[in-house]
Amino acid sequence: MNSMARWPLPVLLFISYGLLLVALSVFKSAEIFLPQIYALEHWLGGDKWMHFKLSAMLAVLACFASERVLDLAPFRRILVATLCLALALSIDEALQGVFASRRFELADLAYGCSGVLAGVVGYLAVVWVKTGRMAG
Repeated sequence: MNSMARWPLPVLLFISYGLLLVALSVFKSAEIFLPQIYALEHWLGGDKWMHFKLSAMLAVLACFASERVLDLAPFRRILVATLCLALALSIDEALQGVFASRRFELADLAYGCSGVLAGVVGYLAVVWVKTGRMAG
């Protein structure tokens, strides 16, 4: 049996989506696929809203994936996932200062972290509707 077949779907979705976001950042830094990336930014409402929306989706997926891989109480599991995502966003934004084609923007980081928080709230709302109680 293929080892990937044993991975739960939420984990595979989170990893795939995370890799897509990393690829978008790398492509933008390398100035590859810029027309498509700018079209995606425009479609999502601009650069800042793209950070917010893509981060929110990442947080939702991370919370669902963490249910399968982190053996922690719900509040701690969500806190760990949230802090890891905020750290990853911070590292990605800080690395942009290294490339001549990119620049660090605190507003991008703020929108991304706000998106993570919105995604966690969205996840909690789904859990609440599904189970009738909060995850934490």
